[in-house]
Amino acid sequence: MKLGKKEIERINKALGGHLSRQGSLDYALEKQEDNRLGDYTKLAYLWRAILVDHPFSDASKRTAVYLALVFAEQYRKIPNKDLLIYHALSIAKNNITNIRNITRRLKNAIF
Repeated sequence: MKLGKKEIERINKALGGHLSRQGSLDYALEKQEDNRLGDYTKLAYLWRAILVDHPFSDASKRTAVYLALVFAEQYRKIPNKDLLIYHALSIAKNNITNIRNITRRLKNAIF
């Protein structure tokens, strides 16, 4: 995905939060440069960082869903918004950290 840290921070700020811890988000952003990973897996790393590790003070779920919608638009995919919201809530509530699981959920909601 073609968004950097500053853009993600700006999106979160517009949705009502601010960056309070950056380590996990930095790691997820490093993964965006790994050419061995698929696009959905790269998005899954961002989702895990945002939904489970809570780098933002507020609006984490909204930020994650918004990033998924940006991803869908950039890759000309069709998002199921309701399913994205469901998965974001489920991942956050259940502290799901398994990247394969998150990737599978994203592929299920963006096709």
